[in-house]
Amino acid sequence: MYQAVIVDDEPFVVEGMKTAIDWSGFNFELCYCTTNPCQALEFLEKHPADLLITDISMPQMNGIELIRRVREINPLISILVLSAYDNFEYVRSAMRHGAENYLLKPLDPDELAESISGIVSHIQERAELSDTYGPTMLTFRSLFIESWVKGSLSEDEFITRAQLLGVNLYLNNYTVVIFTAPSGISMGKEKMSRLFDYLLSLFVGTYISHFYFETPTRLVCIISSSNDKYTVENLLSQMDNARVVLDFPFFISTGNTVNDYEEVSASYRNASKYLFLQHTPMKEIIYQDMGLSVAAAGIIEQDYADISEGSYAEQLDKLFTTIPDSKHMACMLSILSWGVSQTTTEMQPDPEVTDMLSSIICDASDLNRLLEYVHSFVHCCYEVRARKQKIQTAAYPCVDAVINAVHEFSDKDISLKTLAARLNMHPSYLGSIFHQQTGYYFNDYLNEERLKYAAGLMENTDMKLKDIVDKAGFSSQTYFNRQFKRRYGTAPNAYRREMKLKKV
Repeated sequence: MYQAVIVDDEPFVVEGMKTAIDWSGFNFELCYCTTNPCQALEFLEKHPADLLITDISMPQMNGIELIRRVREINPLISILVLSAYDNFEYVRSAMRHGAENYLLKPLDPDELAESISGIVSHIQERAELSDTYGPTMLTFRSLFIESWVKGSLSEDEFITRAQLLGVNLYLNNYTVVIFTAPSGISMGKEKMSRLFDYLLSLFVGTYISHFYFETPTRLVCIISSSNDKYTVENLLSQMDNARVVLDFPFFISTGNTVNDYEEVSASYRNASKYLFLQHTPMKEIIYQDMGLSVAAAGIIEQDYADISEGSYAEQLDKLFTTIPDSKHMACMLSILSWGVSQTTTEMQPDPEVTDMLSSIICDASDLNRLLEYVHSFVHCCYEVRARKQKIQTAAYPCVDAVINAVHEFSDKDISLKTLAARLNMHPSYLGSIFHQQTGYYFNDYLNEERLKYAAGLMENTDMKLKDIVDKAGFSSQTYFNRQFKRRYGTAPNAYRREMKLKKV
């Protein structure tokens, strides 16, 4: 388990932190909790830890000094800062010394859980990156850039960090480009490192660029240019030469070009949506002009558990006959993307689904042939999903019990710890089994299902938003609004208006 240290000069805050969230559900153990930062420093000098949670203002030693000295001992430790003061100078100092997030008191348990979930992901990715490239490569990975493309910061936090890092937020174009090493390729991680060096040299004097490694085999880049000749299309035209020079058939997925820094997360989502095409013969894809209507997306993105294969196929056939021919390829790609998401576990697509992708139909002019492929792909996905569910249910009935409990929704106190007690299991073991069988960490699954349930209530009822938030099990409407926008790409009220227009 990961080790966490908590230090705050107020005892009730320390005690509250211990029970604010289900720490074991995030694979964390609270190894040391104290009100004295000097004692925390002494502990960290002798014991390795993965996370320090510290107050800023403490009488014995302020949090900034503690962070600075802890960084000297353990440069890679993750840091979460707490404070009762919403002060720019505190934020500036904390961020300069490498804090990953900054939370104001009194703490919102949902906000804390979100931060810890993000920190767990960072710890795992840093470990893999360090193993692959060595610790020096971590200096190129910017938590700020990741937060930017994923839209995980509030506007105030984002502006603050951009100012600290000297990032220009007032350019007139931003495009997210994702470079991926195809699975199974020899020395993929080493070749990604060489591609990174190649891109750094290529972009000098042409593109303003920001990079981070999402995984050791996936490099995310935000590019901008003030010169009309340095377009995304121009960049892609140079990549065939890069593939030859590096002897590396990397895949590129490009989001849409946006004119505002606030829309970069949308470009990233659009680029990420088609990463599964790395399993096809395609070398690259540009998202532009592939958008489908909300109604079309609603037909495609139905949970396989809620509709039979036959009914789903019939609806897809009807969809293809009602949209323009120019949208057929976009429609097929959306169906493939959704099918991959319905069958992926442990972040890996199923081999049978991957085989189907390798025989993708790239010619949309023959509708009958296109539909034949779509039907085969959907059938494959339904078969894979049914097989996996049968295995999971037979081997681990506790997983079904957790899923059923999650779907009670209004239970705000549900956690891996309470469920484990109900099932007479250890929380860490239950969390591990749940992740192994579903591909989700418990808290991520809980959040995802609550959001889907809330979206359904917005679409099919006239309930007030605050009542929907409560019924879905969220303790904070602010947290719900941010999570909903991240999941659906739009604010809750805007989503509800779109759904009503769809039914007119």
